[in-house]
Amino acid sequence: MHTHRPRLLGLALLAACGATAVPADDTEKVAIPPRVVKIDLPHSNLGKVAAAVGKQTGIPFTFPRAAADEPCEAPFAGGKPFWDALEMIAGQTGNRIVLHDNGRKIALEPRGKSYEVSSVHGPFRVVAREVVGRSLLDLGVTFHEVHLDAHWEPRFPVFRIDSQPKVTKATDDRGTALAAQPATARGQPTGAVHAATVRLTGLTREARRIALLRGHFRVTASEKMLTFRFPDLTAKPPVALPPQEKVAATLKRVEKDEKVWEFEIELGYPADIPKFESFESWTTENRLRLVSPEGAKTFAPDDYEIQTIGPKVVAVYRFKEDAAKGLVNPAAKGWTLAYEAPSPPVEFDVPFEIKDIPLP
Repeated sequence: MHTHRPRLLGLALLAACGATAVPADDTEKVAIPPRVVKIDLPHSNLGKVAAAVGKQTGIPFTFPRAAADEPCEAPFAGGKPFWDALEMIAGQTGNRIVLHDNGRKIALEPRGKSYEVSSVHGPFRVVAREVVGRSLLDLGVTFHEVHLDAHWEPRFPVFRIDSQPKVTKATDDRGTALAAQPATARGQPTGAVHAATVRLTGLTREARRIALLRGHFRVTASEKMLTFRFPDLTAKPPVALPPQEKVAATLKRVEKDEKVWEFEIELGYPADIPKFESFESWTTENRLRLVSPEGAKTFAPDDYEIQTIGPKVVAVYRFKEDAAKGLVNPAAKGWTLAYEAPSPPVEFDVPFEIKDIPLP
């Protein structure tokens, strides 16, 4: 592991230098299984390995074009969770893992002088990004902030996550126990990454590192997005589709008001899904697309409204007729609706254990 650290007030931790796996007892309790890489490419290069990983997992990642021929091996015949495999690939090629578009896009970029420590649990990865020492002179209080990024495979939606994790143990390199400020608030992430800050007290000038930072985030998420296809819009509503993952979908209504077509869809979820507050939403990733005959064109709605009533979702989508674009009488033969909605949400803990975080 890279050990050089400049004595700065803020220390950016940005390279793939060391990852920590959570204890074995925790790794067995993965509510959403990770995508697993099962390939064995000895004496290969980054370009070939990246293509194989993307094809197998459905999670592509980019890298500098000039690095395509860099030596890279992928000894993952026995199976390796996606993030573990990617960290190994980054380490072999002198790169670091970088997220773009709020975590929806993954890239490998040259590591340079950056430093990173991380922890992987299933499809989630927690990374220490920065340590900042603060002294509030007016209050006579000194503490350190550890800035974390929690992110996940960008193939499933996370609806809410603790604003700050619950820290169960923190120590410095001398074995001194550190105290973490408790927090109970939760936030709704945008994309596939969530920034959080842990405030620690008890660190002194004699300490050189945070030897251990252990805790967990409480998360509400769905394992996958489901696609419901209504293949015949000439059928008289209500039209019910076969349930998927215990989710029922029904086209309740198709109406036209002047040149605006309105489609109402109802989803029924199991009664035991987690409860959400009125200001929280678990339908942020729902998408409806209107598809013309033979799939020639796809249309997004002009506006919509979604209402959740316990485990039931009622959604209304509106499309304006537009002959120039080919949107005329979508209730005619050959038109279809494709509706994407999450599988039943589940609530669970995402543990992390990060070691050897340098101090400023």
